[in-house]
Amino acid sequence: MVWQHDQARLQHDVIGIGDVQSDTVYGRLLVRSLTRAQLGLSLMCLALAAAVIAAVPVIMALLPRAHKMTVAGLPLTLVILGAGIFPVLMAVGWFYNRQARQLEARFIDLVDPVGRRLHD
Repeated sequence: MVWQHDQARLQHDVIGIGDVQSDTVYGRLLVRSLTRAQLGLSLMCLALAAAVIAAVPVIMALLPRAHKMTVAGLPLTLVILGAGIFPVLMAVGWFYNRQARQLEARFIDLVDPVGRRLHD
């Protein structure tokens, strides 16, 4: 018997959301890769935030006159903490949130591409 291409039903091994939900080897690999990417992003943002925070005392130690300076009646160190560090930390938080959403969107596209999405 000769099979025609439209008569043969082939089961293709396509990695998808079923692998993640069924806890298969592929699913665990996909989840582990997402977790590693999120951990890397978290550590990068943590290092950036720690570097910014640690830089203030180092700069103040290198510039002893900065302790005596004032800006609009406020000590320079307070101005740097309020107007310098917090906006940078907000930017790091915004960057983290944006990148985490992109990581999750790429993960969803990998396990459930638009062509195979389940319609609820």
